[in-house]
Amino acid sequence: MSAIINIKNQAFSLPVIEVKGFDINEIIGELKRRVTVNEDGHQMLPCVLSVKSRELEPTFLAQIVEVLRQFDLQAVGLQTEDEAIAEHATYAGLAVFNERLNQYDLFQPQTELNFESSTESIESQQNEPQQKIHDGHVQAGEQVYAEGCDLVVLGDVLPGAEVIADGNVYIGGNLQGKAYAGNSGLMNLDEVYVRAYCFEPELISISGFYQLLEDIPKKYHGLSVKVKFEQQRMQYHLE
Repeated sequence: MSAIINIKNQAFSLPVIEVKGFDINEIIGELKRRVTVNEDGHQMLPCVLSVKSRELEPTFLAQIVEVLRQFDLQAVGLQTEDEAIAEHATYAGLAVFNERLNQYDLFQPQTELNFESSTESIESQQNEPQQKIHDGHVQAGEQVYAEGCDLVVLGDVLPGAEVIADGNVYIGGNLQGKAYAGNSGLMNLDEVYVRAYCFEPELISISGFYQLLEDIPKKYHGLSVKVKFEQQRMQYHLE
C-alpha cells in the first residue's frame, strides 16, 4: 500500500521581518513606507518574524501578527534562539525556527513517508547516533555542545570559543579556540579524535587528556591535522 502523504525537503524562500523595537505605531509607519499592499485579491504572503530582544510583552506577538495581516502578510513562524521568546511564539500560534532544530529531521529521512511503519522501527531510528552540525563560526564566549554524538562545525572556532562533543569533533575551518572530544568518557579512547582544517587551538582535549597550544609541536600549527590519544600521549597526524 502506498503512503498517503510524501514529505519533501524543499527550500521555500520566505521573507524574514526582523523586529528591533516594540512600538506598534512605529512598526505600522515603517510597514506603510516599505510594503506594497497586494491589490490582486488580497492574497496573503507568508513571512517569518525575527525577535532577539528579551524585553517582550506577552501580547506583543499577537499584536504584530494582526498588524502584518493588515498589510497582507501572514506570519507563519518566529526565528529565535531564546527559549523564553520561543514560548511566547507558541502561545501566539507561531512555528519556531532556530539552529538547534532542523524541522525536516523530525521526519523519517526518506522520499516517501509511510505512517504505517511500526513503533519499533521509529524508535530504532531515533536511537541511532547522529551528528550535530553547526553551520557557521563559533564566536568568542560561545559554547557549542553535541550531546551523545559527533560535532561538525562548518566554520571557524574563534579564540575564546569552546566546542564540546561526547563523540568526535571535526572543524571545517580554523580551530583557534578550545576543542573537547569524548566528553562523556563512554567512547573507546582509541576511537576518539579531533580534526581541523587549520589547527592552532588554545587547548585540545581527548577524553579528559588535554594539551595547550604552547605544548603542541609548532610544525603542526596552521595545518590540517587529526589528533588522537595513543600510546599514552597526544598523537598529531597531517591530513
